[in-house]
Formats: sequence, structure tokens, C-alpha cells
Amino acid sequence: MPLLRQVLTLQALRELGRLAPNLARMRAERSLDECLQGLREACLVTLGMEFETLLLFDARSVVRLFAHAEQARILAHLVDERARVLAEHGDYSAALSDTVYAGQLLACSRQRFGVLRDAGAAEALERELPTH
Repeated sequence: MPLLRQVLTLQALRELGRLAPNLARMRAERSLDECLQGLREACLVTLGMEFETLLLFDARSVVRLFAHAEQARILAHLVDERARVLAEHGDYSAALSDTVYAGQLLACSRQRFGVLRDAGAAEALERELPTH
């Protein structure tokens, strides 16, 4: 069973890598609602969970839902992308809140999975995401 989880996590990373350019392009070219819808869909595709539902809980509780550090990194990336979208549309307060939450997700991931596993997750995410 752990091998299956690892395979699913790697598929989620690859899917996020595939979606990342679209999310960045949407941020530059689309309305706020379209960008947020794109993030919702990306969360469902990569993590199989509702984006807004995950954001209702504190970072520690959300990270406890995940079996791998990569999943926490994926969510942190999506939250950070939402912060960028909100900032581009002038909602700096909400953007700052999302940036803080993304940082909390990463800190909780390190606490739960350990620094080495979290560092490995960061490397895996960097390999899958295209460079800007």
C-alpha cells in the first residue's frame, strides 16, 4: 500500500507540473473568478480534495491529512499561487494571509515529516514544476 501512495503522489506532482504554466498564464490573462476556479480544479486533480475546504482548517490539521510531504508542498504551492492571483487583482490583505498560510503549511510539513523528507519533497516539486 505505501508504494501505491507514492505512485499517486508522483502522479499528483506531475499533474501539478502540467498545470502550473496554465495557472501562471491564467493569472496574467484571466479574471479573478476564472483564476480561482483554475486553482480549485488543480487542487481536485492533484490532491483529490476541495481547495476551499482545506483552507478552512489550520495548517497543522491539513498536513495531518497527508501521507507524504509532497502533498503538503503541492497545497502550499497552490496557496502561494492564489496569493499571487489576489495580489495581481489588488487584494493585498488576502494575499498576505495566503502567503502566511503557505509558510505555515511548509513549517508543519517539516515538523510532521522531518526536515529530510520535506527537503526531498521540495526537490521533487522543483523537478516537476517548470521554471518561469
